Amino acid sequence: MPASHGSRMAVLIFLAGMPAAASAAEPPHRSAGSVFRDCRDCPEMVVIPAGKFLMGAPDGEKDRTPLEGPVHEVTIAPFAAGRFDVTRGEWAKFVTATKRPTRFGCAYTGRPVDFIDPKGSWSSLGFEQTGRDPVVCITWQDSKDYAAWLSNRTGKHYRLLSEAEWEYASRAGSTSTYPWGDRLDHSRANYGPETGYGKGVATGKDRWVYTSPVGAFPANAFGLFDMNGDVLQFVEDCLALSYEQAPSDGSAYTRNVELQPSADFADLKGSHSCDYRIARGGDWGDPPGQLRSAFRNFGPPPPLKLESFASGGLGFRVARDLSH
Repeated sequence: MPASHGSRMAVLIFLAGMPAAASAAEPPHRSAGSVFRDCRDCPEMVVIPAGKFLMGAPDGEKDRTPLEGPVHEVTIAPFAAGRFDVTRGEWAKFVTATKRPTRFGCAYTGRPVDFIDPKGSWSSLGFEQTGRDPVVCITWQDSKDYAAWLSNRTGKHYRLLSEAEWEYASRAGSTSTYPWGDRLDHSRANYGPETGYGKGVATGKDRWVYTSPVGAFPANAFGLFDMNGDVLQFVEDCLALSYEQAPSDGSAYTRNVELQPSADFADLKGSHSCDYRIARGGDWGDPPGQLRSAFRNFGPPPPLKLESFASGGLGFRVARDLSH
């Protein structure tokens, strides 16, 4: 589900680490689709090939929003992406290794609260998870710190995906609404009601009202699981209200400028682009339109602050540079 529900389009939202682990030299070449892991507890990574694609939604795409245009060509260098969202078990190892305190206060947990659950945290959600479910109720900075910890352990550069990398990886060579075509059903992904928002829908192969274990649904053509559905995924980018100034080289948009929103986003007036971060992919409580490869969400909803915002429908996956 999005971090915030409402009448307009929903909007969301160095540590003391272990010493760097000795790591083998980077193999001279890893082919596209190769799966690897840099350490025993590191996430599985998949090599994503270089390429070009058209980012955004064409005018005629069902459920398209103004945030998704104009369509523009982007060039992507090869990189590695997490095969799955970062799991609760992987996050727990990071927390234990760094003695990281648990933050409380999370939107959209399983408890009957209006919005922010003061008892909510990654380890107290009000719904059941396994160690293979995606970690949720973490902040954007939490996701950055986890990537930095992996970098420190392995000597490799882990980070969040850029928004362009995310859409390229989600589409996996497709030009359709979803990676598999133009229609969505519960055999493809964990998502919510057909219209509106709710607590999620368990039907058919989608047996989960809340999060599902990673890999429960088919992978896309790049070998990535749950790019569309299960939980939203934080990316690196600050909020841009269109793609007019979007980079064409696959890098993240990180210009911190004052926003000049339209009436639909009037509550953002006076704030700045990096007060928010983009989240992609849709989640267990979202309708089909928000699982589209082109759909853009962001957090936090005003007046909440990025440094403290977390949601039971929001997690992340990591990327890794292949150049070093």
